[in-house]
Amino acid sequence: MSFNYKRSTLSLAVLFAINNTAVAQQNSEDTEVKQEFETIVVTAVPTGVEAQEASVSVSTLIPDDIVKLAPRSTAEVFRGLPGIRAESSGGGGNANITIRGIPLATGGSKFMQLQEDGLPVLEYGDINFGNADNFLRYDWSVGSIQSVRGGSASTFASNSPGGVINMISKTGESGGGAIGASFGVDYEEFRLDFSYGGEISDDLYFHVGGFARGGEGTRETGYNGDQGGQVKFNITKVLDNGHIRFYFKNLDDRVTTYLPAPVKVNANGDYGPVENFDASSQTLHSAYTTNVSTFDSFGNPVNRDLTDGIESQVTSYGFEVDLEVAPELFLINRFRMSDVSGSFISPFTDTFGAYGPQSANDMASAICDSALDGDGNSFNCASTSVTLANGPGAGNEYNGLAFLNLLFDTSLNDLGNVINDLNLTKQFDNGVSVTAGYYYSKQDIAASWNSWNTFIQTVDGSNSQYLHIEDADGQPLVNNGLWAPSFLSWEWDLNYTTTAPYINIGFELGDDWLFDVSARRDSVRANGELINSCCGGNSDYDINGDGVIAGNSEDASASNGFGFGGGVINLNRAGAASQMVNYDANNTSFSVGGSYLYSDNMTMFTRYSEGGRALADRLLQIAGTLNSDGSLTSTTSGFDETEQLEFGIKYGTRDFMLNGTFFSTVTQDTQAEVTSGLTFIREYEATGIELEGRYNFGNGFTISGNGTWTDAEISKDQFNQALVGKTPRRQADFIYTLTPQYDSEYFSVGATFQGSTDYFVQDSNELKQNAYTIVNLFATYYISDAFSVSLNINNATDQFVITESEESNAQVGDIIRARPLNGRTSSIQLKYTFN
Repeated sequence: MSFNYKRSTLSLAVLFAINNTAVAQQNSEDTEVKQEFETIVVTAVPTGVEAQEASVSVSTLIPDDIVKLAPRSTAEVFRGLPGIRAESSGGGGNANITIRGIPLATGGSKFMQLQEDGLPVLEYGDINFGNADNFLRYDWSVGSIQSVRGGSASTFASNSPGGVINMISKTGESGGGAIGASFGVDYEEFRLDFSYGGEISDDLYFHVGGFARGGEGTRETGYNGDQGGQVKFNITKVLDNGHIRFYFKNLDDRVTTYLPAPVKVNANGDYGPVENFDASSQTLHSAYTTNVSTFDSFGNPVNRDLTDGIESQVTSYGFEVDLEVAPELFLINRFRMSDVSGSFISPFTDTFGAYGPQSANDMASAICDSALDGDGNSFNCASTSVTLANGPGAGNEYNGLAFLNLLFDTSLNDLGNVINDLNLTKQFDNGVSVTAGYYYSKQDIAASWNSWNTFIQTVDGSNSQYLHIEDADGQPLVNNGLWAPSFLSWEWDLNYTTTAPYINIGFELGDDWLFDVSARRDSVRANGELINSCCGGNSDYDINGDGVIAGNSEDASASNGFGFGGGVINLNRAGAASQMVNYDANNTSFSVGGSYLYSDNMTMFTRYSEGGRALADRLLQIAGTLNSDGSLTSTTSGFDETEQLEFGIKYGTRDFMLNGTFFSTVTQDTQAEVTSGLTFIREYEATGIELEGRYNFGNGFTISGNGTWTDAEISKDQFNQALVGKTPRRQADFIYTLTPQYDSEYFSVGATFQGSTDYFVQDSNELKQNAYTIVNLFATYYISDAFSVSLNINNATDQFVITESEESNAQVGDIIRARPLNGRTSSIQLKYTFN
């Protein structure tokens, strides 16, 4: 099967979706799908542009490609895209995603926008505890995943100066479906996937797909941590001059998320498990610590459930109109309204002073030495006792490894949004194309950071338990696990309205030169309030309900040993700090590029772009950026900006493809890190080369892959000049994916090698992770034309690799707090396809 497309200039809307006809014809159940994508089409109008001719870097993954990655999360799917650095060590959500040396100082996808069907999942990809990937799931309803890296992405979408990743749904134009069941071989999870679409009539077709799952997940939690599912549906009406499509999505899912946990330093760059706990295959979640009594951000008692993990609830509906409203005049409008909410709760291994992971007796002594009772007197620290507070052996003495659990606990009350993108494109006979559009987005951020409890627990990969600690007189220092019941409490109620007119002009010079220039003006109106009741103003509270205020966890006058009182934060707003938000911010983005069609097989292109990213909720955590009335101070414009220059060459035949792009970026980054309390106001510079290739040897053998070399540095730092010239944290010189494969009539088999050179885990450039290669194996046996059995193994060699560390330096034998990738996991899938 092949496609012939009219040569055309690059219109403003082209980067968000593959040509509707091509997308509709995608069907992972059809083995001919690979042939359809030998030429990637980058367009949303009938007169499209082949990727070979476009002056941007574009890549597409289809379902057959994704199987080879043996992914355990959506972020692991994204790792297969060139230039994308996706850290999936957080589990099924809470991933860190960036591109081409653009920094990753904290979490989320700040400089990249994650989309579904051409519109963002969330306007901001790094909302505190509400990363965009938390509300995005890959399943069989997806026909392809397209990434646009750098280029003019900043003028085609708001808040996307680094690029766009767009998950494009199947539409059912090619009928058929599939149902499949998969289960973990060495981990507990069962999953059912389904997909079906087809024609209702000659001009009406539909698609429905989704998944349901349940189980413990890829690491041992002691309970069903991954539970839920998704359904997506769309229906398309074909008209003489285009189409109208309506779509619906419901996601109700929860997954366990993994935060930094104890890891042993074998050598600088080499890490492994600590005694009784392997952070790559186990967690400090536990069946014995699931029920948590705490307080909401208004001081009301609430019960929270650790099994909720990242809870994601999304109900969205929308439509797409793509019409030729007059000769050579095309209208495209995409609209979506989404009700988004959820929660985030997970243990974080913290350290206050001397309270990092250590033996329980040492921790007890450290707590006792610095704690004070309600009268200001020291406790009797002649001796301390440590016993198991619950679970098996409750009351028995314990002197194994212990850790301080700062329980991250937030309720995401409303992250809903309303988004519309409208544009008109006029094609002229002289090869000139003009597109004008208007983008509107309303993003709510209403969240409650509940009173974060701190517990002392055992470091145990098979169900951690609370510890009870008393002084020599039997006075509780840690009461049945609870060390401090109320560390902080923040209430967020924010709204961001974005409007953005944009324009693009494209034109041809002769038969071989294509040029385009585009501009976008983003205006953000921010309103709301943050109430911060952190770290003071506590009141007595009878936590255990015995009618007596006692111990340093109930008595507000006591000190637990690091300056935090007992009781609960006084959230009647007396003494609480309120920060108003009431400002306008603006940014202008532009891009200019061109391509030279050297031959039918080779194209060269270049592009320069400047874009911006609105700072949104994280701005409120940075001192000195907002006045008391909510207006911006002179220290910030409300946007971080990027500059990108790139040169590329694309070569492709039926059996061989090689694309290469040289890039240079300059990025401003203003960030606040929750875990360390640090603020970053920096500039980064990066240059690099991005490669993507494929070769068909014939006789069933193929090899494909991509690699990105990056030379990045911190070029400016407002608070720490010593970091200037250092390599940004977690930035490797080279990352790569390589997939050799053999296909026959009866089976397919292959491996995917995903690797990295070494990288520093913090900006000080001391502690590092050594170079590594993750090997993922896949094999499918076709029992019949319709029925197949697949086996995939993720991290087959069981490499222990950390993606981040809270510590910047350590000695051999030390215990640090880090987040590793999953260890080896294997799954089997049974799949039946039908028409």
